[in-house]
Amino acid sequence: MSKSQIELKEWFILLFLSLVWGSSFILIKKSLVGFNFFEMGLMRTVIAFLTFLPFVFYFAKKINWSRWKEYTLIGATGSAMPAFLYAIAQTEISSIASGLLNSLTPMFTVIFGLLFFNIKSNWYQLLGVSVGLIGAIIIILYGSEFDIGSNPNYAIFVVLGTMCYAMNANFIKHLFQKEDPMVLGAVSFLFIGVPFFFIAIYVGIPAKVISEPAARWSLLYVSVLAVMSTVVSLILYYQLIQRTTPLFASSVTYLIPVVVLFWGVLDGESLVVFHFVGLLLIIGGVYLVRRGSQ
Repeated sequence: MSKSQIELKEWFILLFLSLVWGSSFILIKKSLVGFNFFEMGLMRTVIAFLTFLPFVFYFAKKINWSRWKEYTLIGATGSAMPAFLYAIAQTEISSIASGLLNSLTPMFTVIFGLLFFNIKSNWYQLLGVSVGLIGAIIIILYGSEFDIGSNPNYAIFVVLGTMCYAMNANFIKHLFQKEDPMVLGAVSFLFIGVPFFFIAIYVGIPAKVISEPAARWSLLYVSVLAVMSTVVSLILYYQLIQRTTPLFASSVTYLIPVVVLFWGVLDGESLVVFHFVGLLLIIGGVYLVRRGSQ
């Protein structure tokens, strides 16, 4: 495969991920109609685990089981923790605000690379971080003013979620550079999926789905979220990180806001000028951070 073909494939994956992940915020919102945030986070992880499970058996001989702690770390930072954090956030903030704040991921990817992976910093990166954080603050404080009943304090959970994704990208690049993405995705869910499966049964989610129509609809939405936004997208994302860099892969968040805005407006959410101002500052900050990394 030629270099140009590889580059074309990488950009195609980036576009696909932006469409799928950009739609995940409205799916989270719909999933929270019949589930609370804890149930939704559990089911998103459990469904992804069950989807991946056949591949665990198929690739069993290729798996280095002695690295179970590292696999668990990948699963926790890349999927389990963000599933709960974004769900908590969207009990109080709009899918638009959540999706726009998700654009902080590339910035934190670089920050954690500087702090923990021996990447040197420069003034471009420091300026970019400052600009991006100002943009996030504008979205949190002013973009939420027009959402009745919203609590901007809950935006901190989205920020924590982006930090998890950023650490995950760096972990994959430095710990699993040569790992088969399918194997990595499947095994990373195994060690978190098994306990979550039994917790979901213990708290009565199956009975709730059987007895409540709203829960059945939420199960449908969270199933689409788990399969497309978690299973399929994670495999492609891990592949993208391995073929390029964590920064290039995490720059999918440049495109996600367009999809987020489309679904949010279509669903009747408030869209104000502060959303655009904050987003432009975040993207500008990410650009400066990326320039400083070249």
